[in-house]
Amino acid sequence: MATQTILEQYRVHDFVTWNANKELVLNPYFQRRSVWDPQARSLLIDSILRRMPVPKIYMRTKLDVRTKKSIREIVDGQQRLRAILGFANGEFALTKRAAEFSGLTYADLDEEVQEAFLSYPLAVDSLVNASDTDVLEVFARLNSYTVTLVPAEKRHAKYQGDFKWAVHSASKDWRILWEDYQIVKGRDRLRMGDDSLIAEMFGTILNGVTDGGAHQLDSLYASNEAAFPQEMDTRRILDESLKQLLGAFGPLILDTPLNRGPQFLMLFAAVAACLNGIPQGQLDGIEVTPAQIQEREARDQLAVLAEALESESNSKYMKFKEASSGSTQRIATRRVRYRYYRWALTGVDPLKK
Repeated sequence: MATQTILEQYRVHDFVTWNANKELVLNPYFQRRSVWDPQARSLLIDSILRRMPVPKIYMRTKLDVRTKKSIREIVDGQQRLRAILGFANGEFALTKRAAEFSGLTYADLDEEVQEAFLSYPLAVDSLVNASDTDVLEVFARLNSYTVTLVPAEKRHAKYQGDFKWAVHSASKDWRILWEDYQIVKGRDRLRMGDDSLIAEMFGTILNGVTDGGAHQLDSLYASNEAAFPQEMDTRRILDESLKQLLGAFGPLILDTPLNRGPQFLMLFAAVAACLNGIPQGQLDGIEVTPAQIQEREARDQLAVLAEALESESNSKYMKFKEASSGSTQRIATRRVRYRYYRWALTGVDPLKK
């Protein structure tokens, strides 16, 4: 007989009660051990406190003839339940990922918040008449359905430090870039392309313009995992630069090739350099110090560059166009695009004398 499942709904307090009565098994032999860190646990509890959805749980119910109790084995969802039960039992306080709940344990919450937590509904697929072989088959299939993670998703899963969350927060706060300007759109945004572009902007502020790509971003996350003391300054420069960029040149970016990620990143780098200066990075021989942006002239020049990206015959800007195709993550092409954007903004060729 094929394995059947019944979709049911239980409250957090049901799992707390089952666990207290030894009617819940979180570590059957086919499950992975608990590996969640404090940040991941706090994010889950924060989602529950805010009544946001969490993934459903798969569970098998067996009868223990010795104790005459129903035993519930968790087929998938062990780590979520460990976090939920651990918080309910006062085993940890929430980190700053939980915003206004930061530093609080379950006992510290107001009674109405405690009640909301305990009454939160969890969707559960219950396996009916499932043998061990059936359960292993279900568990294997659940894991085989998982889409292979792209580098951005792997970084988001691997790193839990302040840098990762600063990037994610900025990505949410600047949703106008994705929703209105379509700098990252569609499936790329679903797969955290927006976080990747914000991380590149952070990297530009911290290290200057360098080679791009997954390896460079991995190194950026790793080097700032333990601590991110530059967070406030980095975010300030990001916000100031994006406000200037969109405020002065927004119409030129909307629905033009300048809204493509590689173009927007180098335009951002040029604006950030003009406003605050950025590290030299790999732009040897090219100015990265503060300079006056000539907005009226810059609008005209940026319009010309946008047109050149779509033109078939504009030889005057052929180097710029060539550097905008092919491998746009390499420093060789980034140098060219940064130079043209800096020139467009200031009217001065940025090559150092």
